[in-house]
Amino acid sequence: MWIPITIDDYVKVHLKKNPNENEKVLRVRIEAALDDYNTGVKCQCGKDIWIVGSATAPFACFSCITGKAHPQAEYEIDSALEKRDKYGRRNIDEMDPGQIGGIFTDEGYEIDPDTIKKPSLCLTCVRDNSQDWEDDVLCNLNRYDQRNSKKFKCGSYEKI
Repeated sequence: MWIPITIDDYVKVHLKKNPNENEKVLRVRIEAALDDYNTGVKCQCGKDIWIVGSATAPFACFSCITGKAHPQAEYEIDSALEKRDKYGRRNIDEMDPGQIGGIFTDEGYEIDPDTIKKPSLCLTCVRDNSQDWEDDVLCNLNRYDQRNSKKFKCGSYEKI
């Protein structure tokens, strides 16, 4: 979960831990990351950039910077969180229509395909890691829909 923080407060926290950092340069990097975020710039993986992380690392998302799937009590600039829920997910209603892509829950939250568990049955299917975009989306939707099921079933399974 994100801890909302203002730019001014984050700068204070960051400078306390990194006293040799130049405050003006830090502020410029944060503002640039926030501007990019607000205009829809994405990480190379397709996710939203993490403003706080992008102040010290290349403009990238939380997962690409930290290697973790979800934030656990991590700071994020409060104005960026207005577009996300407490778990860092964005709702389709809050997105620029020109930036909408991917798959969403019934409630309208963006689903990160990298967080969908792949059942072992998929590893022996010809559609696993398919170059066909439609196959990939349909497989991810099927996996996501059955994420809490004890037994995975797939009507389009074809053994390699």
